[in-house]
Amino acid sequence: MTRSTTLLASSLLAALAVPAVGEELKYANDTGGSVTFHGQLSPAYLSFDDGVKTYDNLVDNAHSNSRVGFNLDQVFNNGSRLRFKFEAALGAPQSSNFSQDVEPIWEWDKTDIRKAEMIYSGNFGTIYIGQGSMATDGVGKHDLSGTTMASSVTTNDTAGSYFWRLSDGTLSDIALKNVYSNFDGSRKGRIRYDTPDWNGLVFAASYGTDILQDYGDTDYWDVAMYYSAEIGDMEYAAGLGYGWSQPSGGGDTSERWAGSFSALHRPTGLNGTLATGAQIDGGSYVYGKAGWIADLWSGGASAFSVDYYGGNDFVTDGSTSTQWGVQAEQYFDDWNLEAYVGYAAYSFEDDVARYKDASSLLAGLRWSF
Repeated sequence: MTRSTTLLASSLLAALAVPAVGEELKYANDTGGSVTFHGQLSPAYLSFDDGVKTYDNLVDNAHSNSRVGFNLDQVFNNGSRLRFKFEAALGAPQSSNFSQDVEPIWEWDKTDIRKAEMIYSGNFGTIYIGQGSMATDGVGKHDLSGTTMASSVTTNDTAGSYFWRLSDGTLSDIALKNVYSNFDGSRKGRIRYDTPDWNGLVFAASYGTDILQDYGDTDYWDVAMYYSAEIGDMEYAAGLGYGWSQPSGGGDTSERWAGSFSALHRPTGLNGTLATGAQIDGGSYVYGKAGWIADLWSGGASAFSVDYYGGNDFVTDGSTSTQWGVQAEQYFDDWNLEAYVGYAAYSFEDDVARYKDASSLLAGLRWSF
């Protein structure tokens, strides 16, 4: 058993052994200040079939990886608020990094820092400074299905580093992540501004660069709008954004856009999600998910869904990439625990070669505190 497998198995047992969770880990003073600690463990089992061979591994689920963090929060008399937020992944082997010839080890480095930012908010809106989400981080991922640990528009998070098999059984040099993308934003060292919330509508803009990478020097700009609301029996969440990036020393500018919309009818639990995006002069995609959230027992909600991803013009003009899947997720509210399973089938076609279809099975737990 490898070191990464042993550690992930230990995390799985720890999650199963956790007692019922009480109040949040928050400590407050008498002047409006507080510190709150949070985290989660996301151990999972991933089985990937590339059409010739099946690979089985214990992994950390990249859809929402294992992490820890804390928030320092100070509220002032004028209603403004100053926060410092820190969050880092644990460095566990990600499901998105496994392939036919690579089994990542448990290894932490500075790129696992997700957030290290100052946040100042008031009637004027919110200003973010430091490592954290660009304005478009999340515009394409709105999903009210309750099954995002099993599958989402971020198809690559499940098994993105595995390579396609050619029809003769040999490995190609094209990985799944090369033909599936959601063109969503990411986390950078940035300055960002969000407007005040206007009846659920927020506009955002940011500029950033990769401060945690030892190579490359690229400037990023983006703008986005977000909407969330509960109207009658319906809940809505949506986002739309546009981003640019350019090497600091000059070079071609890359442009992309993405958007998503999700709706949930709370009385019945029926829900639907649509997402789309494109890179200018590059690939494009559409994604859809239909789901049902039910209260089948008193311990927590049960969620079920099916989804489909269709991509065009990735790697080569005229190529098509598809993915369809089925998912189920069970919530255990008293333990802050989720259990899920998702099956996905993948196919890719272009004019260069013929590729075998592939599939994956992802099952695991997420325990949050």
